[in-house]
Amino acid sequence: MTATPAGAVDVDVTITGPDGQPLEYAAVMARWPGATKPQANLIPAVMDQRNLTFVPHMLVVPQGSQVVFPNQDKTRHHVYSFSKTKTFDIKLYIGRPQRPITFDTPGVVTVGCNIHDQMQAFIVVSDDPRWAITDANGHARLAALPDSTVTLSIWHPWMISEDARVTRVLEPGTRQARITLDVDPPPTPPASSGSSLQDRFNELSH
Repeated sequence: MTATPAGAVDVDVTITGPDGQPLEYAAVMARWPGATKPQANLIPAVMDQRNLTFVPHMLVVPQGSQVVFPNQDKTRHHVYSFSKTKTFDIKLYIGRPQRPITFDTPGVVTVGCNIHDQMQAFIVVSDDPRWAITDANGHARLAALPDSTVTLSIWHPWMISEDARVTRVLEPGTRQARITLDVDPPPTPPASSGSSLQDRFNELSH
């Protein structure tokens, strides 16, 4: 992330759905006038595969960073994405892939396994100087923000597309913010629906 601005403050953000329930896995990103873009991570971020699950379920990485997808399961996985931000394909493997994937364009990447349709995760590639992901209580803390006008950009997996964002402007002096997202949980697909990631890609493309 970028250097700490003078007079920096921490801001607590709570994200809820229209029913007032907290939303986990909302990516909350912050920027302000004059802020510099974050530098790419020097060490690749890690998205594991354990017990037929991507861990973590969501990552936020600076633009230009790399992510590695080690498979800790005893079964082979085929990790891929159709997202326009980054399309990639790591064919059947166990253990550590030969090379990490570089994410050089800001946006959202939906990740899945071509063998296990229930496996899905998200990578948010950001050029914002600060970010955080909400926990099970819908809470995220944005550390070291300037005590000035800050614009938040929020994305959640239940939004209508990978390009959708909700923005909010925080005025100077703000220390807490509560934001409601107009989202609905996706319907549970039938067992015979085929590739859930392909279905998700088709939905996001319309």
